[in-house]
Formats: sequence, structure tokens, C-alpha cells
Amino acid sequence: MKPLSSCALFGAVRALGGIKDALILQHSVVGCQWGSLTFRYAGKPYDVRQVSDVIYDEDVVNGGEKVLRKALQEAERVFAHCGAVFVVSGCVPNMIGDDVDGILATTEGSQKLLHVKAPGYAANIDSGVEAAYLMLLPLLQPAEKKQAGTINILGIMNDDPYADNDLTELKKFLGSKVKINCALQDCSLRDIAAMPQAELNICFGYGEPLAKKTQEKFGVPYIKCAYPYGVAGMQKFLRQLGEALKIDFSYELAELEAAAEKLVYRSADYLVNLYQLPVALAADKAHLEGLQSFFAEELGMRIVIAEDTAEFSLDKMTEAAKQYKPVLLCGSSFLKNLADAQQVPLVRCVYPAFDQLCFTDNTLIGARGAALFIEHIVNGALQQQYKAEGLYAGLRESICEVNHE
Repeated sequence: MKPLSSCALFGAVRALGGIKDALILQHSVVGCQWGSLTFRYAGKPYDVRQVSDVIYDEDVVNGGEKVLRKALQEAERVFAHCGAVFVVSGCVPNMIGDDVDGILATTEGSQKLLHVKAPGYAANIDSGVEAAYLMLLPLLQPAEKKQAGTINILGIMNDDPYADNDLTELKKFLGSKVKINCALQDCSLRDIAAMPQAELNICFGYGEPLAKKTQEKFGVPYIKCAYPYGVAGMQKFLRQLGEALKIDFSYELAELEAAAEKLVYRSADYLVNLYQLPVALAADKAHLEGLQSFFAEELGMRIVIAEDTAEFSLDKMTEAAKQYKPVLLCGSSFLKNLADAQQVPLVRCVYPAFDQLCFTDNTLIGARGAALFIEHIVNGALQQQYKAEGLYAGLRESICEVNHE
């Protein structure tokens, strides 16, 4: 496993982690369970529904099918409240040729049993996400008619640090005009079955293969959207959604404008000091496009590094940081050592965030999200060791001037 870019198994586990009445059973070695559980547990210790059958050395020699059968029996007994078991097979069982599909087909029980083939040697984390999403297709049930103004959301994972709060904020924005039928970051098997009832699928980076299949089989169209970071990001999303669903969001767009004016009034003295400062971003494809738009178009910062974490290399990013000298890093907790070495602040906004927790209803989308981003950036800069000639010196001068007045 490559710890920073991760593998297909991690992607599959992430994609399925938000289905509240299903169990994830990893058919793999204990390290896969330990690693994926550690990152997930940091943000959601109260919502852990994953186990492992733990393949040992003797199973590599004799085959791991016996331990899988036993694990399925235990899942039926201990996790009887779960309506489905998603078996995610990793590197070892796929290398030794375990017949996982055959075992699932001959296992009796009340639970639905579905298999995601996710060996890390064959695919990266993004491929694992898409494979897991496609595995859900048999669970979808034909709908007699579409429910007007309803959407499904694909691409946001349950363990994204602000996923729950962002979903709540989005529901507030959409109000009674649009109903979220199923958001795969927080849903049930019943919600998944009802996905064909929706009028539209929204893909945030991930989910397009499933969306295409859903369109072909059930007639549900889809659109690809950037994550709605900031005011402009949310406005763009609402316009896309309004055009697709023929819904007027002019009131919500005006509210965003008003909120933006208040935010600029409060933060303008600091924002001017961020203009054209170099920033480095590292995020998955669900968030990267939205982050780039927010930092470039709303904050006016200069993006010198923008890394998709599916093929992430800390060594390459370290070399790029030495060359371009960003004064801010934005991404996951994996960037902490690099931020410390470069003596610049780090804004944690994407998975995995294992050294910063969120117990509030803070969100990163819309105007409230823009305000939180600016807080993190400015406060992070102010906590750096002060240098009179430093790139963030203007922020401290702004505070001195405001206090003096």
C-alpha cells in the first residue's frame, strides 16, 4: 500500500462507509483493516461498521476461502441488523485466486452479499471508489415515476472531515425547492433502492460510471459539478442545478450576494494581503476543482501546486514546494510535516484529517464556508513566527492598524 495515494481497497471502503445499514467485510490481511479503519475512526468513531476476516500466512498457502465463509457466518450472527454485507477483497485473495463470488453465491442467510474486487496492486483509490459505486447497481429498483425536484448526490465520502455539515448546509440552501433523495455519504439501503425515483444525479468528481449506468437503465440524467466551495462556487452550482431542473434560484443567489458583502466588509483588510500569494493544494477529485476555483477566483491567490491525491507523491510535492515556495498548504493531515518544514500554515479540509476534529456545525461550502476558510488561513498565518520581511507581514500590519483605530 502506498500510504499517501492509497489503493483501490481504501477507495472502496470510503465509498461504502456512508451506508448506515450495511457492513463492510474486508477479505484481506489485517493491515488493510487497520489502515482504513484508523483514518475513518479519526472522524467517525461512533459509526464504524467494518470488519476483517484477517488472512494469515497459512491462508496464503491453503487459500482464504475458509476464513471468508466463517466471517460471513459471524456477520450474519453479530451484525444481523445490517441488511447487506459488502465484501471488499484486497491484494492477497486476488493474487492467490480465492473464488469470492462463488462463496457469496453459495452462502445462505438473510443479508444481501455483494463483492467489490479491489486489489491495491491493480488500481488506485479512485478506481476503488468507482468499482464500489458500480457494485451498488443491482440494489437499485425501477421507479414507476420520477419525483420532481429530487436529486441523488455521488462523490462525497462519509469520512470527509466536513461531509455531514456540508450536506446539512446544502439542504438548507435547497430548502423546499429540491429534495435530496439519496446522498451516498449518508444513506440507507432503502435510499439506494429509491435512487431511480430521482430527477437528476449530481456527480462531485466521482460516480460518473454509476450515473451513466443509471441513466441507461433507469432514465435518470446526471450532471458533473465542482464542489460548491465559497460564494461563487455555490452560485455556480445553483445555476447548474436550476438549469437542469428548471428551478428558479434567484432568491438564493441574491442571499449569497448579500452574505458575500457582509463577509468582505469584515475581512477586506486581511483579504488584500492574500492577493496573488502562492498556495499549494492537494485533494481528491471530488474537491480539487472546487478548491482551485475558490482560491483563485474568490481569494485571488496564485495556485502554484494542485495535486490530485489519487497519484500523490509527497517527494514530488516537497520538491515543488522548494521551487515555488507556497505560503499556504491546503489539503489533508498528510501535509503537516511538509507545512512544518516550510514553516507555513496548513488548512485541513479533505480526507484524511486525523489531527484535527470538528464538533461544531461548521461548513466549508457557501458564504459560511468562505468565512471559515478565511478564518483558517488568516489565523494560521498569524500563528506563524513573525518576520518583518515575511510574506504574511501585511496581515499583522492590518491588525495593528485596526487595533490602533
